[in-house]
Amino acid sequence: MTAPAVGGPHRPPEPVTVPDSVDQILAEWARQRPDLDFSTLGITSRMLRVRAHLDAGVLQVYRRFDLTPADFRVIVALRRAGPPYELPQARLTAQLALTSGTISLRIDRLTRCGIVTREGAAGGRRGQRVRLTAAGLRLFDQIAPLHLANEDRLLSGLDPGERATLAQLLRKLLVSFETGTTKAGLPLGLSLEPAHLARARRTAAGLSDTPGLLVTDTVAGTPAAAAGLIRGDLIVAINGAESRSEDVLAQAIGRVGPGGRLRLTVLRGNDPHRVTVRLPARR
Repeated sequence: MTAPAVGGPHRPPEPVTVPDSVDQILAEWARQRPDLDFSTLGITSRMLRVRAHLDAGVLQVYRRFDLTPADFRVIVALRRAGPPYELPQARLTAQLALTSGTISLRIDRLTRCGIVTREGAAGGRRGQRVRLTAAGLRLFDQIAPLHLANEDRLLSGLDPGERATLAQLLRKLLVSFETGTTKAGLPLGLSLEPAHLARARRTAAGLSDTPGLLVTDTVAGTPAAAAGLIRGDLIVAINGAESRSEDVLAQAIGRVGPGGRLRLTVLRGNDPHRVTVRLPARR
C-alpha cells in the first residue's frame, strides 16, 4: 500500500506565464502604492500597447501601395457598400468617424491617384457622392488578401479558440461604448443604460458605485412596468448572473423563451429588491 504524500493531497502546479512589459509596471506599482487597485491597468495598458504593435504591423502593407491607413479605410468603406461602390461624402465621414476636413483631404489625395471620383451635388462637398473607380476596385483586390493574411500573422500568438474568446469579449465591451442605451431591454419595455454610464450616474448622485444596467424608462403596459420596475432601478443580476452587459439580458431572454420568467436583482437607491419579469407568450 502506498503511503500518502507528505504535505497533503497533490495540487496541480500553478500555470507558468511569461511576463510582459505591463507586468513590470504592475509590480512596481504594487510596491509603491499597494493601497491602490491597478488591475484595470493590466487591461487598458495592454490594449493600447497591442494596438500600437498592430498599427505598426498593418502599416507595412499599406506602404507597399503608397497608402495611409486612412486612405485604405476610405477604399474599404466604398467597396463594402457594394455596386456601384459609392457613398455620399457626409455618410462616409460619419462611418469613418473623421472630420469633414480630414475626409476631404483623403478624398482629394485618392482622386489625384485615380482611385476614387467625386460626383457633384448642390450644397458643397458634403453633398457630393464619392465613388470607387475601376482602378480603385483592382487596388482593393490586390491589397485585401495581403492585408488579411498580414492580420492573421499578427495574431499568430493566439489559437482559434483564443481568438474567438477575445473577439467576443471585445465585442461586448465595444457595444457598451458605441451606444448610450442598450437594445436588449426593448422586448420587456425597458430603456437601459450600460454599466459604465450607470456607475457614473450613481456615484454623481451619492449612491454606491455598483455596475449594472440602469433603467432610464419603462413603457406602460409592458412586462417591465407590470413587474414594478421604475426609472433609476439598477439591474445587478439576471437569473443569478451578474448583469454588467446587455449580452446577459439578451441571452437570458433567449433561454427562458416566450412566457418565461426573469428573476432580477435590483438596487433601488442602495436597497436590494427581487423582481420577477414575465415575458409575453408567443402569439
